[in-house]
Amino acid sequence: MIQVPVIAIDGDASSGKTSISKMLSKELGFYFLDSGILYRTMGYIKVNENVKFDSSNDINDILSRIKLIPDKEKYYRVNFNNIDITNRLYTEDIGQQASIVSQYSLVREALLVLQHSCVSKPGLIANGRDMGTKVFPGAKLKIFMTASIEVRAERRYRELIASGLDVKLTDIQNKIAERDDSDKNRDISPLKLASDAHIIDSTDLNLETILDKILELYNI
Repeated sequence: MIQVPVIAIDGDASSGKTSISKMLSKELGFYFLDSGILYRTMGYIKVNENVKFDSSNDINDILSRIKLIPDKEKYYRVNFNNIDITNRLYTEDIGQQASIVSQYSLVREALLVLQHSCVSKPGLIANGRDMGTKVFPGAKLKIFMTASIEVRAERRYRELIASGLDVKLTDIQNKIAERDDSDKNRDISPLKLASDAHIIDSTDLNLETILDKILELYNI
């Protein structure tokens, strides 16, 4: 039986994980899963369905109504009750709810099933914070992305300014520092480096250079 290859991309917030994951997906023709969208989905459902996620039965009922469907670019989108809700998931409120539900052990365990269901030929790029340690420990290649907090804050600042938001760079840097601390010190699935992961510091690297490096590692 031929095993479907998985490339797990973990790392710090705003380290370039999503951008490089999409580039890899396009280059290799692999499917792309952003695990963060699953927690945003659960946050959205928490708000709109008034679900507490404190029982396996409730969670299993919710999961039975979620479908992950790839679009024409092979990026997984979320259908809930047969409605594509993907574009509704990127508000600040839903992001806050996602942070809350990601702390629920029952939710994290249940979402493993959904994430594993995304593995399909010719392969999967899995982007998140515990892809290589918890979700896909047997991934063919594991990448851990990092960058200086100053560079990560600047990247996020430019994104938000471009979207029309009035933000301060110092505030963003403080929030990223708080997120780093939360990710690395939470009790459930903390962000950590897999023993067989390759570290890529994107502080002084452009995306094309990073892409070439990962493709070289993949083809070794």
